[in-house]
Amino acid sequence: MTIEQGGAEADVKIRVPRTWLGHIQFVIGGVWLVIAAIYGLRGLPWLALLGLVGGCLYVWVGLAMRIFGVDLTHKFAVVRGLRKRKVPWAEVQAVVSDDGKHGTSVVRLILDSGESVRLPFPSSYWRKGNAQCERDFHRIDQWWITHRGGSWRPVLPEAPQPSP
Repeated sequence: MTIEQGGAEADVKIRVPRTWLGHIQFVIGGVWLVIAAIYGLRGLPWLALLGLVGGCLYVWVGLAMRIFGVDLTHKFAVVRGLRKRKVPWAEVQAVVSDDGKHGTSVVRLILDSGESVRLPFPSSYWRKGNAQCERDFHRIDQWWITHRGGSWRPVLPEAPQPSP
């Protein structure tokens, strides 16, 4: 994940780093589109359609890797996934990093309503302990602590009920 300083709307943008992995998605997508064109010219429409679908999927994944993430502003965490969602810092009760199955790790915002908002990035899909993912998680956590405002109160555990 990368952190980009500045921007018109966000103070900090956290995205997947621009590495060969992101670029290879576009290359593979382009190859599939060329294959689709060749099959189309040879009169094999089903294979052309298969190549077109495969090419579009790879290009979409490449674009998603550049667009999906989280923008940190003074008032909101702007979650950019399949849809854009602005989460006010005043509604966030906690920022947590959960370890999932098979060594994955995701970051979630816990809202005062009890809702959990999963951030598309930072995340680690290959192993726990990804250093960049940990730095991004701590950056989001510190940003929340700094910008949550004076109205935030920690959620207190429920008091035990007296025994009858």
